[in-house]
Amino acid sequence: MDYYSELRNCKDIIRKIYEIQAKVPRSRYGGYPNPEIFYILMRKVKPKIVVETGVSFGVTSSFILQAMEDNGFGILYSIDLPFEFATKEEVGIIVPKRLRHRWELILGDSKIELPRLLKDLDSIDVFFHDSLHTYEHMMFEYKTAWPKIKKGGYLISDDIHLNNSFIDFCKAVKCKPVTLSANLGIIVK
Repeated sequence: MDYYSELRNCKDIIRKIYEIQAKVPRSRYGGYPNPEIFYILMRKVKPKIVVETGVSFGVTSSFILQAMEDNGFGILYSIDLPFEFATKEEVGIIVPKRLRHRWELILGDSKIELPRLLKDLDSIDVFFHDSLHTYEHMMFEYKTAWPKIKKGGYLISDDIHLNNSFIDFCKAVKCKPVTLSANLGIIVK
């Protein structure tokens, strides 16, 4: 199947991204971790449950949700602590209303909310880190999510170039990482 051609289903998401970029200074919306990669990966992997930390305006969330919609199933749990990039009112504003039935947005600190959420889930197919990019915080999220990721599931992390947490975690769990661009890392459990 040609998933690239299916990206046409993301036209309204892409239009909203351009609208945000026109209204918001670049320093507030930052960069996006190749959201089309997430669409293609989610179409291929066909996850039932994805957990992400760090939402901001909801670019990656939207591409994940569109893939789930095109798959015909799946739920995305997103945790975000609003800060200077996106205010509480702006978190997830790019996510189209038509996709929100597959989305549960949790506002709060992932150090509190991630363990609470994972306690209620039997397992997850994909975990995506894109929140606070300190060594300590990234390791906390990886170590917290890893036991709940099912065998064959994925741990994905953005901004792995900022510190050694991703490489150190890969060594600790004896998994070989795949890097996409200099800052996006993936391991399979």
